[in-house]
Amino acid sequence: MEKTTTGNKQFRKQSQTFSAAKNLSFDSLIDIDLVMSLFAFSNDEIILTDSDFNILARNFKIFTQKSDNVRNFMTLLEKRKLLEEQLFIEKYANSKAQKTALRLVLPEGKYIKVQMAKRFQNNIISGYMIVMNDYTEEIMRLREKEYFTDTLMHDLKTPARAEENALELLCDGALGELNDEQKQMLKEILNSSRYMVRMTDNVLAKLKLETEGLVLKKEFNSIKKTIEACVNDIKYMLESAKQTIKINLQTCEEMFFYDESTISLVLKNLLTNASEYSPEGSTIYVTVKNNAQNIIIVIKDEGQGISHEKLEALLNNPQAYNKRFKRVSAGLGLFVTQKILQAHNGSIEINKNIDKGSEFIIKIPYQKTLVSDSCADIK
Repeated sequence: MEKTTTGNKQFRKQSQTFSAAKNLSFDSLIDIDLVMSLFAFSNDEIILTDSDFNILARNFKIFTQKSDNVRNFMTLLEKRKLLEEQLFIEKYANSKAQKTALRLVLPEGKYIKVQMAKRFQNNIISGYMIVMNDYTEEIMRLREKEYFTDTLMHDLKTPARAEENALELLCDGALGELNDEQKQMLKEILNSSRYMVRMTDNVLAKLKLETEGLVLKKEFNSIKKTIEACVNDIKYMLESAKQTIKINLQTCEEMFFYDESTISLVLKNLLTNASEYSPEGSTIYVTVKNNAQNIIIVIKDEGQGISHEKLEALLNNPQAYNKRFKRVSAGLGLFVTQKILQAHNGSIEINKNIDKGSEFIIKIPYQKTLVSDSCADIK
């Protein structure tokens, strides 16, 4: 008993508890020693409460203002005007879940990760253990990275697009007639410029995915016009390889609900890959159809083809492909393509039942109310 009293006094001193240590419902002295160590050495704020969220012990690592010196955790949230978080925790307390997590944004600009777990005694909730981690510096670093990335991408894309527009004017003879050799040289330069623009778009999309996730701006767009614009963007690449694209619309709908900028990137990635990996003089086929659930876009080429296994490897681990083949564009483009389609709740797959070339199948859900009865039966 003497040893227990000494331990409790030390525990009260180190954790700055508001109530006597005898009120803490630990199973043994080992638990007390463990919590004492956590309180002393952790940079996280740890709060132990009873079943009514009355604070039994805490170590004051994050909530350090004078007004934070309260006896109830819910009161602490109320004083910080975290009312939505209060409601969330109340729902958790009344649920069967043993653990939960949430984020707090404090008025002074701190970002706090909160993890909570219920404590039990004789199968009855006796209280809660709350661990709070201040990750404000991590958020600030992330924001600085996002700002740097956005600025860098803008600085890269602006001159690249200006160069692209100027080269298009030259190729179209806006500044005078060109001989065949000059035209061919300019087209090659234009293709390189467009490659850099597309790579920049893919890098930006990947960085957005890694930091904040894609933010889609969905609206009703003409799928026909979207595809035609993408084909126009790579027309000089097609002309250089003497390739043609045939578009076949097999849908009675034209307006669909999607984010045009990201779906355009998907189409340009797949059309460019189809062109790059197909022989000179070949044809690329783009078919658009729909059933009762999806817009279906099929892109088929006459190239060397890609196995289902290789496609899965590319989609899941593009870095491995890049290292093996010393080429970033295909792996990165397909990876970004998959993520964009997943953000649309769509998918990409390859038809394994063809003998020549590759056939990519894109599926994008749309609102069924936009589909006429005659369209609903299309498979």
